[in-house]
Amino acid sequence: MKKIVVLIKEVPDPKGLGVSKSKAQIFEREKRIINPNDRFAIELALKLKDQGEAEVSAISVGRKESVTTLKELYALGADNVILVETENELDSNQVAHVIAEKIKDADIVLGGSFSVVHEIGEVPQRVAAALGKPFFGDIEDLEIKGDVVKIAGVGEVASFVATVKPGSNKPRRPSAKMIILSRKKEVKIEKFEGELPSPSKTRIATELP
Repeated sequence: MKKIVVLIKEVPDPKGLGVSKSKAQIFEREKRIINPNDRFAIELALKLKDQGEAEVSAISVGRKESVTTLKELYALGADNVILVETENELDSNQVAHVIAEKIKDADIVLGGSFSVVHEIGEVPQRVAAALGKPFFGDIEDLEIKGDVVKIAGVGEVASFVATVKPGSNKPRRPSAKMIILSRKKEVKIEKFEGELPSPSKTRIATELP
C-alpha cells in the first residue's frame, strides 16, 4: 500500500473578498476554505484509497485556527490530517522546507496546480526538490498495482511529487455520516523545530497556469 500525502493550503474564500470604495485595498472577510485546486489532488488520492491501494494523509502549514477548515478532510475520507503550526507567515521556499522535513516517508506527494487567491503554485515543485524526487505538473490520473505506480501520459514512476490538473476529476462532497464521524477526529498539530532557510528571492514560473 502506497503512502500518499496531499499538500493543502487554507485560503480566504474568494466569495468573501471585498474591495474598498476607493478600490485601493482588497480585504477579506472571516470565512476561509481549502484551496479549490487542492480538492482535485485530494480527490485523486482518495480514489486510490477507495481502490484499497493507498493510505492518504494531508498536510498544511499555517495558523492554529486552520484546524476548523482542515477537519473537512477527515469528512472527505483522509486517514490523517496534519497541521504544522507557524507563528509567522512563511514564503513558498520555507513552507516547502517544513513540509519536506515532515513527509520523508511519503511514496507519492500530490498538490493543487496553484492557489486561486495568489495565482502561484511553487510549493509542490520546491517540495520535490527538497525531497530529491521527480516532479510532474498537471497530471490527470494515477494507477497503482502493487508496487507499480503509473502516471497517465508519463509511465511508471516509483516515487514522485505532482500537481493535479484542475478539472481532471470531480471532487466529492462529504456525506452526512462522514461529517458526523469527522467530529470525533482531531487534526494533529505539530511544531517545526528546525532552522528555516532564507526567504526565496526567485519565483518558479513554470507552474503558473
